[in-house]
Amino acid sequence: MDKQWINDEMKKIDVPHNEVRSVIKSGILKAQREKTTKPKMKQFVIPLIASSLIVGFFGSGFVFPQMGRVLADVPIMGKIYSSFHDSVGENLTTSKLVTQLNQQAVSNGLGVTVNGVYYDGGRISVTFKVDHFRPKSNDFWYDVKIADGSYKWDLGAQYGGKVTSDGCVGQILIDYPDKDLPQHMTLPLTFTSFNEVKGKWRFDIPIQQLANKKVNIGESIQSIDNEQKINFETITIGKGSAVLDYKAIYSLSGKDDMARIDKVIDDKGNEIPVLSSGIEFGRKKVNNRIESEERSTIGKITENTKFLKIYPYIRFSESYTTHPLNENGFEMKSNRGNATLKVHRIQQNKRKLTMQYSLDHIDTKKLSYDLENFGENMKLIDSSEIGKDRPAMGHFVKGSTIKVLDSDNLQFQATFKLDGKYGIDNFNMENYSLAVPFSMLLPEKRLPPITVKLK
Repeated sequence: MDKQWINDEMKKIDVPHNEVRSVIKSGILKAQREKTTKPKMKQFVIPLIASSLIVGFFGSGFVFPQMGRVLADVPIMGKIYSSFHDSVGENLTTSKLVTQLNQQAVSNGLGVTVNGVYYDGGRISVTFKVDHFRPKSNDFWYDVKIADGSYKWDLGAQYGGKVTSDGCVGQILIDYPDKDLPQHMTLPLTFTSFNEVKGKWRFDIPIQQLANKKVNIGESIQSIDNEQKINFETITIGKGSAVLDYKAIYSLSGKDDMARIDKVIDDKGNEIPVLSSGIEFGRKKVNNRIESEERSTIGKITENTKFLKIYPYIRFSESYTTHPLNENGFEMKSNRGNATLKVHRIQQNKRKLTMQYSLDHIDTKKLSYDLENFGENMKLIDSSEIGKDRPAMGHFVKGSTIKVLDSDNLQFQATFKLDGKYGIDNFNMENYSLAVPFSMLLPEKRLPPITVKLK
């Protein structure tokens, strides 16, 4: 799912972090990324919505700092990056540009070593090892606070972990959350748990940015209807990756739209992987438009590359559409498209609400999400809470279990669980509404490709 879309939805929900932690951990271990707008760590990845829930609290461990040095020939580091599908780390290891820190911290009898760091362009990587740690299963998770623990750091972070024969290894990848990239910095990291083991392992990691070259672009592209425009400003070319900065301009009706990079081709026809797309530094209204400073990170650009061909697109967005549940059947429509949801039947059985519905006017070939995922993101909300940034706990249920009734005719059944810690205190269909994320059914809007000269 898209980072910005998740970010917008997270802001509306008051989540009890500690209580949901155990629920999250049972599900996050199997999550894997498959799209280029998402990171490539496939052994173990915490989705953004989960990582923001399990972020740890500030603490300090007993640290043994040692002199940092540049890795000379350490095959194990290359294997670690390979296991997390980090091509940037692999390339930098080969070029001997990853720094070995060997910082150690001990808490509650468990030793942790930060062993490899790189800061290339806007991307920071920290690898670590939990010494002689034997989880009860092949699952490995951890809670960590990055820097000051603010949401911007967590939103731009990706977490990986793997069980090995002599301990557990992990990688934290961070897209630097501010537009200005410092040449050097100290990054605080505080781990508060590894699986069931609690403690405080604190590190202050010195980070030096690798040499890079910044190229001013000064090129723009806009949609045929002039509703969206992207001003490409600069590209910062690092040793193993590159950072593309641009300003996206949207109409007021698309104030929450998202500009993304689909693919990048160099002058030799080689495709450069898109590592992350759509990091945002803030939106503001300028006259009758919305302007957003954004960034995408791509893979390595080889020397003597003369130009890049960039393929951008716009992902449409709209707020949740709501309808009261006081009717057994009703119809809901998207505000920005033709997508329609028809509710045919609603039935409450004790602490479960079952709803049969169908979808219409949807081009399934152009969707970014599958239709079951769309249904799983519907929610029930107290009608009196509609419009509030954060509906009160006990007054909404987000997510349902979806059963496909007829795939050809797009007929489904959604089951909402009303009880439990995250259920509804006093549910009554007369007082509740169905909230539908039609954004997920809106097609992407392709913009013409743009050629960016590097020389």
